[in-house]
Amino acid sequence: MNRWIARTAGILAVMAISAGAAVAAPPKTKPATVPCPVCKMPLSKTKSSKNPTAVRLKKGDPVMYCCAACKMPASVLVKPAKKGGKM
Repeated sequence: MNRWIARTAGILAVMAISAGAAVAAPPKTKPATVPCPVCKMPLSKTKSSKNPTAVRLKKGDPVMYCCAACKMPASVLVKPAKKGGKM
């Protein structure tokens, strides 16, 4: 009987410690947004009226959007696709 009580107490102690660690864990944060290299504002993943300027910082990076007042160099601006091109 003593072994059964000791094992149960040990299991409950381990469960209490693991539950306490899960509750006390630091909260998960959102991934950091990439700041604009020119105006230092965070770049947005979606185009909006506040962020209309499409930029791509490196080749292969996703298109991000910056504020209209930003003076981005032409090398990082995303050029719009030509409509009605030749086939």
